[in-house]
Amino acid sequence: MLLVMSSNLSVAVIVNAGGAVLDDRALCDMPECRVIEADFEASDTACCVAIRLSHQCSRTELQRGLRTWAGARGWSVAVAPYPKSR
Repeated sequence: MLLVMSSNLSVAVIVNAGGAVLDDRALCDMPECRVIEADFEASDTACCVAIRLSHQCSRTELQRGLRTWAGARGWSVAVAPYPKSR
């Protein structure tokens, strides 16, 4: 019997106001997840990205891993469930 694990979907918002460069290459080593879609916005002094993520772990575990990962780069991150009605 083949056992297929379903993925959870979440949205993460990462804000950079003076940390490491926040771009698509920086997202390659995000822990615990796979990036499905990313939308970047930037100004002269700040950058943010909204990311749709697929992950096998719980949202709590994802948030813990992303906060550690982002904090080490000088970024802030928030994680929320991805809305099912789309």
